[in-house]
Amino acid sequence: MFLPSWRAIAVVTVFAGGAAAVLSGGEEQYSAEDVGRLLSDRRYHDLQPVLQRIEQQWAAEVRREDSPLNRYDWARTLHSLGAVEKKIGLAEDAVQHLRLARDLTLEGKFNDFDPPVVLAELLDNLGLAETAAGYYREAEESLKNAIAEHLKFPANIRDPWLAASENNLGMLYLLTGRYEEAGRIFHQTVNRSGDNHEALILQDECLGKYFYVMRSYAKAAEYLEKARQNALTLGGLGKESPEVLSLTGQIGLALLRLPDARSKELARDYLGEAAKLTRALGDSRMSRLALASHLSNLGSLELEQERPQAAQDLFKESLAILEEQLGKDAPALAPCYTNVGYSSQVLGHHEEARQAYQKAVELYRNSVGTSHQACVEAELNYAESLFLSTGPTKETLAAIHQHTGNALDLFEDIISFGTERQRLNWLRENHLLTLPCSLGRDPAFIADTLLRTKARIIDSLLSEKTTASRDPQFASLSDDFERKQRELDDLLFRKAEQKKITEVHDEITALEAKLRTLPRNSTTSSFSASWKAVQNTLSAGSAFVDYVRYPDLNPSGERSHAYGAILILPEGEPEWIPLGTEEDLHFWLGVLRARLEYRTYVLTSTQSTNPPLLRMSSALQGLHDRFWAPVAAHLPEGTDTIGISPDAGLNFVSFAVLLDGQKRFLANKFRQLVYYTSARDLLVEEKQPALQDGPWAVIAVPEFEAHHRPEVDQGRGSDELSRSILDNIEGFCDIPGAREELKRIERIMPRHPGKSVLPNASEEEVRSLPESPVVLHFSSHAFLLPSADQGASGRVELDDLDQAPDHFYRSGLVLTEAKRAHAAREEGITVPFRRDGVLFSDEVKNLPLQNTRLVTLSSCNSGMGDSVRGDGVLGLRRGFTLAGSSSILMSLWPVVDDSTPAFMEMMYRLSLATDRVGQSLWESQHRNLVEVDTADDAALEEAVLRYGCFVLSQRGPLQQAVTMPEIRDPSHGRWAIGLAVVGILVFLTTRKRRRSAHA
Repeated sequence: MFLPSWRAIAVVTVFAGGAAAVLSGGEEQYSAEDVGRLLSDRRYHDLQPVLQRIEQQWAAEVRREDSPLNRYDWARTLHSLGAVEKKIGLAEDAVQHLRLARDLTLEGKFNDFDPPVVLAELLDNLGLAETAAGYYREAEESLKNAIAEHLKFPANIRDPWLAASENNLGMLYLLTGRYEEAGRIFHQTVNRSGDNHEALILQDECLGKYFYVMRSYAKAAEYLEKARQNALTLGGLGKESPEVLSLTGQIGLALLRLPDARSKELARDYLGEAAKLTRALGDSRMSRLALASHLSNLGSLELEQERPQAAQDLFKESLAILEEQLGKDAPALAPCYTNVGYSSQVLGHHEEARQAYQKAVELYRNSVGTSHQACVEAELNYAESLFLSTGPTKETLAAIHQHTGNALDLFEDIISFGTERQRLNWLRENHLLTLPCSLGRDPAFIADTLLRTKARIIDSLLSEKTTASRDPQFASLSDDFERKQRELDDLLFRKAEQKKITEVHDEITALEAKLRTLPRNSTTSSFSASWKAVQNTLSAGSAFVDYVRYPDLNPSGERSHAYGAILILPEGEPEWIPLGTEEDLHFWLGVLRARLEYRTYVLTSTQSTNPPLLRMSSALQGLHDRFWAPVAAHLPEGTDTIGISPDAGLNFVSFAVLLDGQKRFLANKFRQLVYYTSARDLLVEEKQPALQDGPWAVIAVPEFEAHHRPEVDQGRGSDELSRSILDNIEGFCDIPGAREELKRIERIMPRHPGKSVLPNASEEEVRSLPESPVVLHFSSHAFLLPSADQGASGRVELDDLDQAPDHFYRSGLVLTEAKRAHAAREEGITVPFRRDGVLFSDEVKNLPLQNTRLVTLSSCNSGMGDSVRGDGVLGLRRGFTLAGSSSILMSLWPVVDDSTPAFMEMMYRLSLATDRVGQSLWESQHRNLVEVDTADDAALEEAVLRYGCFVLSQRGPLQQAVTMPEIRDPSHGRWAIGLAVVGILVFLTTRKRRRSAHA
């Protein structure tokens, strides 16, 4: 790490010269110029013994004549000696000498000889040495005292040294697992380094290391590269200098963690260069320690290239060097033991792996504590190795419980701060459920772990929106941050000049720093609830199914991803049910989509084409048999109401049209099935208005504004995003059914004075809705931009979201001016996102929907997106959830224009009659599917295409099913009477069921 220690070292030439023009150093003699030359050449190993002899001379001088001036010179020599010892890795010696220098300085009150800033520098160096030696509590005190000394100076001359001391404290917090405090400090010190190159390098390296620990590897590489370039240019250091080599290795490691091939190629270059140049440095202590670090990094590269034996050889070589230089119990050995353990585990040497993990955990516990991320990871690795070698024993179960519990505490801490993108980046490597699910012996533990982890980022963001509604300052800063983030994304898509990108990037960092100083209120009581709280919400005849995707560690799993489910019933313990694999899901969803595309072509084209080889019925039965039948086998007789919380690819399955062994749709077997993002959503008790009790907003886009798309030179810097959107929506035709849908809904919607009916709505009109409508209905086109490595069911894993912000713009609702606006953007004409005719998934979260009961997206593929490990789907459904809507009705494949208006009318009529939106959707599907001959391929495919696409996700209790009325098309007068009668019947039926349940 770059530290502002050069000032403390440089003064050696001043005070040493005050005692003698030539200083004796044993048999050799050194002038002040000699010392200065060793310092400027960074020959710290040669400088250390010289300073040691000088210190001994001053100690003897003080014994001979104990004067304030001699004590002062002795203290300054001790300070310089300690700073150099810290630099070359002699941490214990450095602590001893710097503490003595501190005591002499505090006792002597050398203000007549030195400015007070020297004490601050001394305390800063002492804190760094204590950190290196593992005296973390003492280091925190020293660094805080250094900061206090800096604060005694006028504000205009404190920095960059105050900022440097604060950054050093932040690095201590990062090292000891106090991640939020570290991040807050690093963001608050941005832009306080002035033109001091050492402070600038330190600032960027601190941010780089912070983002690496937070798993935002693209940002980490970016800041570390800035530090490296400043070191090479402003600092005047060569590529072979230890400081630059350290940064080179860190950059390589960050790039290695990124998923794209280009980053991995760069990682190999950086890591190879760092190791090669370090080997050429010679055989000093500093170079040996640096070599150990680079060998470990090369081992990580070998693991990435699936060469575990080569990786282990490098890890062990690194470990041997560190043991020789630091001793066998130095905290710095812990990461090496973890690496040795992991490579042994990959090689199948589980006993060796466990021993290495145990040693790593021991070193972490004795230094940084059990809450540190590296310690948690080593513990989980130990438990995994134990499971792989011994199977599901009592010892394994106990280890999994203990270590997963520690990991849950870390999880609670991490997901409560940072931006959404940073939290999602961290979540990509979350494996909390791997061991409990692979073991499968404790369903209650799995249920509680799911309850504490699933969709927690969504809930924390919702909580922050609540905070924003009460805190104008927080709301204003959040709005500014999001606006700047969109501006930066826009610049990246348009390939703007790097200078402008850097300028906006710095503004975002400054806004994030301000946000980090404010409270967020990002926890709720339901986060600590157990599965029993979920069970208590279930009425008789209902069940809740919590799905989870996990890497299966069982021998038969071959480390592939599998699915499982927790089943919670109104009575009894939860049950764990293993299900099919991810390969099963992708395969059958691919068959289903191929058949849907085929049937769409048949219905819309006059041409003929050959059907896919596999039938749709096979896909629907395959999905049923692997992902529903095992659950159904555990349902009690009489279960008619189901709540499910899908995970990963299961978010893209329409359970209503799955076929059982008798080729019956699930829609015809249960009275309702509703989707939830997590089990915690059943615990939400927000009071929502009835559908009749507020205004509705109905938005339809049957036609597009006229536009012209000229040929654009793609090399001219046109907008990549707009070009991709236009390629996707250019072929969208007008939607006559959207106008018909609007008319049907307008005819039956409540006559509230605040209602909005917007045909051919613009984005500005949608954003200007006067208040939160009870129902917000969209009938328009939607899009989902393709991704190069997208599977049949959508992305399973996300890239680093700082590296690939396009994930937030892959889906959107298309409004009337969309084609015209993006044609202009493609040509390089500036059209702001808020007026481009597309409501992106990342934009809809800012719509005023805090009191909205239902959002209906009657649009193709509106429920699709990128699945996020354990945190729902990154798409329109997530955006409308964050906007505040309690229920979202969406489509998993293209909507059929001529049948959807009548389907939507039926769904709304049932919803108005019963106030049960989820059951009304399911009932509408049942009524349209019940007469379908599932043995007739054409009839089956057309019915599934028309009515199977819709799913509804909600927040709030899973309500008991009620009797659904028959729907006719009466006049408004008779309809009002019918509503009253049905309302009475629903009330009486519900009361009777509740009495039965209580009885």
